[in-house]
Amino acid sequence: MKTGYLEGYYGRLLSWEDRSILLKKLSQLEMDFYIYGPKEDPLHRMNWSSLYNNSQLENFKKFKEEALNLGIKPYFSLSPGIGFKGDQEDITNIKKKFDQLLKLGFKDFGLFFDDLDDERSYELALVHGKVLESISKFLEEKTSSPLVFCPTVYCNSFARGALKDSSYLKGLSASVPVNLPLLWTGKNVVSESISDKDVQELKNIISNPIFIWDNYYANDYCPYKFFIGAFSSRTFTRKSVQGLGINPTGMPLTDSIILEQVKGQRNTKEILKDYGVPEAFNELLPFFKGPFDDGIIMDSIEDIENLLAYKQDLCIDWKGKLQLEWAPFLWSFFNDLRLLKNLTLRKDKNTLEAWASRRYSDPLSKSIFLDNNKGEK
Repeated sequence: MKTGYLEGYYGRLLSWEDRSILLKKLSQLEMDFYIYGPKEDPLHRMNWSSLYNNSQLENFKKFKEEALNLGIKPYFSLSPGIGFKGDQEDITNIKKKFDQLLKLGFKDFGLFFDDLDDERSYELALVHGKVLESISKFLEEKTSSPLVFCPTVYCNSFARGALKDSSYLKGLSASVPVNLPLLWTGKNVVSESISDKDVQELKNIISNPIFIWDNYYANDYCPYKFFIGAFSSRTFTRKSVQGLGINPTGMPLTDSIILEQVKGQRNTKEILKDYGVPEAFNELLPFFKGPFDDGIIMDSIEDIENLLAYKQDLCIDWKGKLQLEWAPFLWSFFNDLRLLKNLTLRKDKNTLEAWASRRYSDPLSKSIFLDNNKGEK
């Protein structure tokens, strides 16, 4: 099974230097590919039909050359969703965009129809199928690698019922060339588990090869948290899945740790130690393990104070590039602990409310103290 990095998140945009760090990590871990598809590149999604300028193309060329030198397959992807009709003009614009990258030596491409407001209908799938077929034929003349695509229904929950009843997936099955790999996130956008059985349910409807687009470590939907624990509850095998792409955080050192977790050669504490993370963080690790872990139940003020004691080590004394990536999350975590402690102790309301209003959004701050006031009655 091929494994790699999928740059497909919202809210952060890597620099080319950041991508170089990740390419080196992928090579070190003997992983296979890097899919370029950042939502925050305006020319990837919002203004997808506009062409890159010479300076931007030069960056892509250097990226491609470094990737290939390191043994990593670079993919260029496009998300033509905004203002997309699927007519001949749109198809021509996709070909022009891909042709820019073909001339740089790119051989692997992706076309993503994710996160659209369109009705997930049979008719929409036929439009997507027509576009995918046309672009696939265009690429076949220039490269032997099949076009990878992400459908609009890319998880079970988006089918709004049983997969077998999804009109959109039926339309794809009827129109998409069967050799094109399909990206799939599992039962949900962020899936707690993914198994061969889960994938087989999709394969009963559409026979294309499956690539898992795994959002287990993604945090664009929860920007005050990140997850760094072991990669868990993924039991699919190469018999059902052709590849696995990890869509993580957009923080290059954090994502390097995540790639090590996915590789599974070392345990979490060994990896964190190698990245210079203070041992104090191990006490906080239950809160940062994964999106489906519950953390630690704190039954007393003493439990809260024990965790607050690590603030100096992690927010003040620890220095380095990884600490800079984690600093906003750590400060937020300790602010939450302090608020929890003071609410539990029923500290002076006016003083605490003024403190909280500088650290939390207005709706959240007002909601916290409204609920707290109700509890005092």
